[in-house]
Amino acid sequence: MSRTNAKSRRLRHRPSRVVPATIVAVVLLALGTLTAIVAIARLVNGTWARQVTGPARTVAGLTWGSTAVIVAGAVLVVLGLVLLIAGIKRGAYRTAVLQRPDGGEVADTDYVISTRAMARLAAAQADTVDGVDKVSASASGRRVHVSVTTDSEQASQIRDRVQQGVTARLGAAGVSPAPKVTTTVRTKGI
Repeated sequence: MSRTNAKSRRLRHRPSRVVPATIVAVVLLALGTLTAIVAIARLVNGTWARQVTGPARTVAGLTWGSTAVIVAGAVLVVLGLVLLIAGIKRGAYRTAVLQRPDGGEVADTDYVISTRAMARLAAAQADTVDGVDKVSASASGRRVHVSVTTDSEQASQIRDRVQQGVTARLGAAGVSPAPKVTTTVRTKGI
């Protein structure tokens, strides 16, 4: 991907956190729905439902200093902090910047490669190494992990060749900063 308009947004952005927001929204929706159902039942029947009065009596019998109240409060505080931090903290980069082979930059142009494309490039390069039967790769913003399956008994040599080949290929593609490449070799029984 690339962009040439200096006024457009940067291509390398961090995704927002949708999961924490969805969890909070679902919990609040459930609490609101239950409250509405209980309130409507109270207005229609004139009395509180038995499912509400039992827990309400139990909670009314507790004091602020009781162990159950302190534990429940601590759990809610920790859960709230975890959701707050997860909502504020941005996600990991899903793209890596590409540079020209000579290391220079093109004025007003950004080029990026997605982490998925980077993993596919690494897998394609690893598949060209002699002795490799099966390849899978995964990538993040700064790391590429290649898993290789082979029939050969020379697993360490194959791991070194795959790691060197993938590192060289990503370097030739201009991925900046160069990701750390790790390789795992699994030998199938002969």
